[in-house]
Amino acid sequence: MRAVTAPARAGMFRSDWLNRFAVSGGVVWLLVLGLVVVGSVLSEDFRSVANFSNVSRQAVVLSLVSLGQFVVVLTGGVDLSVGMIVRLAALSTAITIGGFDERTGLAVGIALLAGLLVGVGNGVIVTLLRVPAFIATLGTLAVIQGVSLLVAATPKGHTSTTLSGLWGWQAGPLHGVVIVAAVVWLLVAVALYRTVWGRHVYAVGGDERIAALSGVRARGIRASAFVVSGLLAAVAGVLTAARAGVGDPNAGFGLEFESLAAVVIGGASLAGGRGRLIGVLGGVLLLSLIGNVFNLLGIDVWYQQLLKGGLILLGAAAYAGVRNRPGG
Repeated sequence: MRAVTAPARAGMFRSDWLNRFAVSGGVVWLLVLGLVVVGSVLSEDFRSVANFSNVSRQAVVLSLVSLGQFVVVLTGGVDLSVGMIVRLAALSTAITIGGFDERTGLAVGIALLAGLLVGVGNGVIVTLLRVPAFIATLGTLAVIQGVSLLVAATPKGHTSTTLSGLWGWQAGPLHGVVIVAAVVWLLVAVALYRTVWGRHVYAVGGDERIAALSGVRARGIRASAFVVSGLLAAVAGVLTAARAGVGDPNAGFGLEFESLAAVVIGGASLAGGRGRLIGVLGGVLLLSLIGNVFNLLGIDVWYQQLLKGGLILLGAAAYAGVRNRPGG
């Protein structure tokens, strides 16, 4: 057995450090910092407290959807139905309330139940029927989209003063919905990093066969990830209705793409088992800041999409490169 030379050990250390740096989202946070610097130099409005407060509130919906998407991706799956779950929850909330404040609790309960049921359905189709997650959730997307258009081809219903107040309430520069999102992120972080369930999520994504041989109920874990994703998307849908004030039939459009972008840019592997919440948060902030900076500078929205698409490709390529290094 050959001894490892000092240069080789140094190379292995650098490779291991780069691997940890990429997986923990270090790269995306450098991009966030760079974008903040560029925005601050090019726009005085960008530097204002009010703007940062607005960006944080606008990022809430994407952050919740990306959080659920991340849990699914950790198990080696993908949830393309999240955008339509947001739409379904937003429409059901506005239609159920119909402008009557006393119906708020019922409407929120129905929206969360809808997200839960869709998540359970996705989990059953993927784990019991063994349909690939991409195909299963793409089919769910199409079904919900068709139902939504059938129910409301134009804006329908009205939300309550309670929900509108929640979206508008703030303590200093911090909006109430940002606090709500922060609490949800904290709960998911505890579940992922401090519970048996969280360890099993990473184990199933790393190698489902070995996890199953170790006593992990792999199918149940994968199904639970879709349930979490459905519930979080439903919460995002309720907040979307609170923001719009009505049931918007276009709500949630593109969120499946945006959430996957945040997860991949944040350093998670679509193969499963790799990634950190701090990286996903960085991905959410990066995408939100791109839209904010481009809007302030008057740059067309199509360039935003080009940049986001390019970032996804770069993020995926960078991660693949790190994994192919020794120790990756």
